[in-house]
Amino acid sequence: MEWALLTPVLILVMLVVVQFTMVFHARHVALAAAQSGARVARTAPAGGGWEEAATAKAAGDVREIGPELLSDLSVRAGESGDERWVEVSGYAVTVVPFMKFHVSQRSRGPIECFRPDVGDGVACEPGAAG
Repeated sequence: MEWALLTPVLILVMLVVVQFTMVFHARHVALAAAQSGARVARTAPAGGGWEEAATAKAAGDVREIGPELLSDLSVRAGESGDERWVEVSGYAVTVVPFMKFHVSQRSRGPIECFRPDVGDGVACEPGAAG
């Protein structure tokens, strides 16, 4: 009789553990994809076109690693000052029907460009990256 009462609870505990494992894994995949996209964004020359290349790289990495791992995948890229960033977000795989987890990871870094030893040289001027 005790096993009949404990079995559903044990199954639910196991499913919750698997759910949190999938969320943890989805966060790592999203971070790896964001870092890969940010690497493309940071090394791209100044001007247009780098956003599409960076978001395509990040989305492609998520699809390559686990196409069903993140649903409603959203990849954004942006620039603030002399840094560029890529953000990957979506919902982790649902194991327990009533649990839905949003996963979002961002990677950013300075734009790689020539910075002279003399003078200010603290921001990449348009056309100076390369």
